Amino acid sequence: MTSNIDKQEMRSYLLGTLASDRRTELEERILCDPEVYEELLVNEEDLIDQYVAGSLSSLEKNQFETHFLITAERQKNLRFGRLLKKYLTSAPASGHHSAPVIGQTRQKAPANSSFPFYLGSFGRFPALALSAAVLVCLGLVFWYWILAPGSARSTAERDRAPVVVVTLVPGTTRSSGAINRVTMPTKGVDVKLELETANNSFQKYRSELFRESRSLGKQEELSMEARGDRQFVPVTIPRDLLSPGDYQVKLSGVLDSGHNELIDNYSFRVVTE
Repeated sequence: MTSNIDKQEMRSYLLGTLASDRRTELEERILCDPEVYEELLVNEEDLIDQYVAGSLSSLEKNQFETHFLITAERQKNLRFGRLLKKYLTSAPASGHHSAPVIGQTRQKAPANSSFPFYLGSFGRFPALALSAAVLVCLGLVFWYWILAPGSARSTAERDRAPVVVVTLVPGTTRSSGAINRVTMPTKGVDVKLELETANNSFQKYRSELFRESRSLGKQEELSMEARGDRQFVPVTIPRDLLSPGDYQVKLSGVLDSGHNELIDNYSFRVVTE
């Protein structure tokens, strides 16, 4: 692994338990260092495998469900992992068939047998069985990505890169000198803003992104998330909306009447390296 980043630290980052200062440093390296990004993907796959296998602790399982699954790409990978595990566990083991008895008629497969039955019949030919298993897995991948209704390819293309998470507190401005800085992400990398707020009196929230006085877009039907004794409203900003400069997010609560009540303003600055 790239120097100064160990596997446990990357795991803590993915589960949302890494200290904020180390998280910021690691996110910058993920954006700038291809090797660190590759390690991120490897650790994502390991966590998904462990979750599907049920080998995560109860605490890690909760962190996986509440923090790790924040992107559509990871949710898609989890669905595929479950699909593959379901197939592999349902297929009969091959390679432990007893030798045929001389003079005994070999039993034919019933007409309505499923494909795994025929895969098991290759037990006397391990190489052939392995090739068949590989073809089955490739077929599943092809179906999932190409033929399945609502193909996930477009989602994967949008979310292939990781989401950069930035925590914002209200009231920071350019004049105060405490404005949050966000390194301009690479192409395809979105920015997830965690807007910290103590106002939990609303069922739904609304955000609006501004650059100077120009509105760049609104997000409706947002929900609050809790982590320990802190509360956040997550807002994901597509990378294509961002360029170096100063931005402001207005967070509002949605009243039962449908009207919006302003809660607070959050500022951040996008910078290049």
